[in-house]
Amino acid sequence: MMSAEGDWTVRPRQGVGRLECGMSPAQVDALSDVYGAVSGRGNDRAADALLHETLEMFGGAMGPEEKDALLAAYAESGPPAEALTEARGDPGVILGYEADRLVQIMPAIGQRPLLLDGRDMFSLSAAEALMLLELRNGGPGRYADTEAAFDNLAISVDGFSLTQRDDGVRTLSETDARFGQRTVTVRRHPYLAEDAMDRFVTHRLA
Repeated sequence: MMSAEGDWTVRPRQGVGRLECGMSPAQVDALSDVYGAVSGRGNDRAADALLHETLEMFGGAMGPEEKDALLAAYAESGPPAEALTEARGDPGVILGYEADRLVQIMPAIGQRPLLLDGRDMFSLSAAEALMLLELRNGGPGRYADTEAAFDNLAISVDGFSLTQRDDGVRTLSETDARFGQRTVTVRRHPYLAEDAMDRFVTHRLA
């Protein structure tokens, strides 16, 4: 029987606690006593009608060709039609599905502890958490804005650092509001969005 702490232990490229990447919604639902019942669920992909309506309302400065290009780009690189996001528990966890299979797990910050190598990610300073991830990753992370991705672990975090063109990468302090909203996302495969890769810079903290 897994302990309460074990239920919130990160297993890189596998899952968190009893949540395993590749599970069906029904398998996840069987763990409702641990991770909470569904409190919200929605499709990640905007409907075509909504996209057209939004462009009509806010795309006044765009010409027909620009609008067509934007719609084509979304059709090619936007979320898959079968992508769903599900919220469970309070504060609980946010889960992402594709083709009815669990593909990403993001515990809420209030859901403590969230353990990696026996250390609570949300109780560490930003520098400590990022250096722990870097050590486990066996190499530097990729940084953009407030995001950081550690590809060998398939773990992405947000709110631990800030990357700016002039200042480079710096860790956020506990007094920064963005640090108070930090998140950790666990996937089976690393976050390699083709349309966003050029935003990231490789950086080593340690």
